[in-house]
Amino acid sequence: MNSVPSVIARAALADGFEPLSDQLAADIRDGVGTTIADEGGFVHVSPRADAWTMQVVVDPPARTPDRVVDRRLVAQALEHVAAAGGGRLDWWVAQPADADDDVAASAGFTVGRTLHQMRRPLPADERASVVTRPFRVGVDDAAWVTVNNRAFDGHPEQGNWTVETLRQRRDVDWFDPDGFRIHEVDGRIAAFCWTKVHPPAAGERDGEIYVIGVDPDFQGRGLGRQLTLAGLDWLSDHGIVSGLLYVDGDNAAALGLYHALGFTISRTDRAYVVDVPAPDAERTPS
Repeated sequence: MNSVPSVIARAALADGFEPLSDQLAADIRDGVGTTIADEGGFVHVSPRADAWTMQVVVDPPARTPDRVVDRRLVAQALEHVAAAGGGRLDWWVAQPADADDDVAASAGFTVGRTLHQMRRPLPADERASVVTRPFRVGVDDAAWVTVNNRAFDGHPEQGNWTVETLRQRRDVDWFDPDGFRIHEVDGRIAAFCWTKVHPPAAGERDGEIYVIGVDPDFQGRGLGRQLTLAGLDWLSDHGIVSGLLYVDGDNAAALGLYHALGFTISRTDRAYVVDVPAPDAERTPS
């Protein structure tokens, strides 16, 4: 059986991007959820507040057009969730092909969400006109979590964070509080833009608008646009020549904003969804 880190490294090299979301990568690092591995790859399944999420990573040498390894790992993930009591299961796939649709459908999944990766060269055509400051670790944590949860109320991944969630997400090599830009109004966090600088690829580094949000009390002031520009300014000022971000496919307002700022869609990921029933309770003999 191949080790999980070695499969991740080979998949990233073959595909040109990390095969796991930051959340699932952090879950594996911190021992959250369950990793089911075999000679062809692995699937990691993590519990959420009211659901489960998973990703499948197949070792490049084991990949086949009929997705045999994918099917096997998906089946094992479904068995695991059922044994744990069932519930909704989201399966995220990067750049899904027709074969992925077939694997998902045969396992009972339907299409849930789409997530677009968008890119633009840096620097941007204009600079932000608002003042921002760096995030203060240990000082801003609780206030930022409150604003984040208000800004993303009801969002399946970004809503309902805790200070511990924030700690987990920033406990990574790339975290830089200076690139986590905060905009205040009357001493309150009104909006923020958290950036991420990716490891070098082909001699260049990508910079990501990792999370951006506006407190509902301060919406309607154009802060979404200004904080996006503030993030792009910070990335460009630190030598980054390509910016990216992710946005839900049904978020028309955000898509319109990012298109207006010169971003174009470069990749589309998809979440397949299924409701996994719990195993039938054992019948008590009469």
